[in-house]
Amino acid sequence: MGEPEVRQATTRAVAGRPHAGHGPRRPTEALPERRPGSVRRTAVTDILRPEGLEGVIELLGSATDVLRATDGADVVLGGATLDAAVDPSPRPTVLRLSADPARPALGALVGGPAMSGLRGRARTALPAEFDAATPLGLLLDDLPVCVLISGYANASEPSVDRAGTGRTPPADICSGWRSDGAMMTAIAATGALPLLVGPPAPALGPVGDRAGGAPDLARQAMRRRRWMDLRREAGDLLVESGFRDSYRDSAGTEQIVHEYLLSARVRESDLSVVDIVAEPRVLPWQECPWAADSAGRLVGRRVGTFREHVADAFTGTTTCTHLNDLLRSLDDVAALRGALAG
Repeated sequence: MGEPEVRQATTRAVAGRPHAGHGPRRPTEALPERRPGSVRRTAVTDILRPEGLEGVIELLGSATDVLRATDGADVVLGGATLDAAVDPSPRPTVLRLSADPARPALGALVGGPAMSGLRGRARTALPAEFDAATPLGLLLDDLPVCVLISGYANASEPSVDRAGTGRTPPADICSGWRSDGAMMTAIAATGALPLLVGPPAPALGPVGDRAGGAPDLARQAMRRRRWMDLRREAGDLLVESGFRDSYRDSAGTEQIVHEYLLSARVRESDLSVVDIVAEPRVLPWQECPWAADSAGRLVGRRVGTFREHVADAFTGTTTCTHLNDLLRSLDDVAALRGALAG
């Protein structure tokens, strides 16, 4: 899924034409309709490369919870912003990290790894944010995967020749990276990561508390968007959520790299999952959607245990790194339930 160290070798692919092994290309056109009495959590992290594709990665995140009252009015329940800088080489390292509301404990993460181990260190430094599943907790939980997907910027520009690092991406860590899949076989045959070309990204409307929606991405920047709607129905909690990772290329086109939708029914009395469906909308490789069925493995399990369970049990070619993040975020249902109207 694109570690920053994995670069595209010299590529002669045709600009604008997806690889033959590309996955589904069915972008979502709009966020779900808001329902009176429901709560929506949205989050966006922009992944910027102001010094170019080899320079420092800047990450600007915001997350907001909004109640749609029974009279149709929107009530902002809370939110947070996150500002980070990461040195991508030789191993991604946190250079700067701050939040609003301010959290001085974030200073303990500066100078440490920006990917592997960051989530555990963040939980140790700010346990209350994770225990209460706050908007800031979600932004921190997303930080290492945002650094991970930043590597797609290095694999989406056919006009720039960059030498590879000589490292082969690890095989079989997820469905799309399976050893006999489109990506890995192309690397074996050509020595280069296939050119990534996603479909244009339709506007989804406002993001969090950014009035009028998110601003245009800078060129050669990426954006991760999340949304989760929660409402009650007949003794259950109904969840509609999704995420989109997009990239704006040097020509100015914002294209989608990953997009999944997720719907779930959770029994409110014990917070156990009654039903769950993951829908792949846009994915880079034809084997990626095979992971969607893994969501069904959460049926019968209790919300509030998913971040640890998914990290431990959802590995290998039956799973997807990014779908796993969406499944893990279902733990937020336990916190958002308390804000529901009625």
